Amino acid sequence: MKKLVLVISVLFLTFASAEAQDNLNLPGFHDLSLSMGYGSNFQFMDSYTKVISGYPSYEAKNFKFFPTVTAEYGYRVSDKLAVGALLSFDVADSKILNEGDYNDTKARDYWYSLMPQARYYWHSDRKKNLYSKVAIGLNARRNKYKNANGIIEKFKDFNVAWQVSAIGFEYGEVVCGFAEAGFGAQGFITAGVRVKFAF
Repeated sequence: MKKLVLVISVLFLTFASAEAQDNLNLPGFHDLSLSMGYGSNFQFMDSYTKVISGYPSYEAKNFKFFPTVTAEYGYRVSDKLAVGALLSFDVADSKILNEGDYNDTKARDYWYSLMPQARYYWHSDRKKNLYSKVAIGLNARRNKYKNANGIIEKFKDFNVAWQVSAIGFEYGEVVCGFAEAGFGAQGFITAGVRVKFAF
């Protein structure tokens, strides 16, 4: 009986020691994230521009915004800093009508943003992280317009993409849930799942 208790105690202490060292918020660990956001600056500027810049006899309406989807990679370089990159995808629909709601044109806009990013951790322990994030990079935009006659016009251009998340909170060890509040290509509110690992 004593031997069994001793073996169990040794196994427990060994496991506890390994767990204590297995803090995935230390330098050298990686993470992958998938999130959805709402209210990206591209969607906001797209609707604003269409409303104020059209001809007097035209009206943009029936805006339909979809959540922004983002995939992220991060590498913890120190106790306070993680660097990496993110790729986000954004889409919005709208309808442009002339006088009398006649001869309508359907518009669909796509935005693809690739940005290096950095996260600064204000507080970090095994399960809870409080941080701020900044990212800046390139955005590729594609617009598709289809009028009542079935004619489709496509336009492409490139712009600067950025995201500033003033506050982010993450909870969990290996698999974490997180939420961020800020402004930019990902939106003013973002929530998702993050997985941490080591090679």
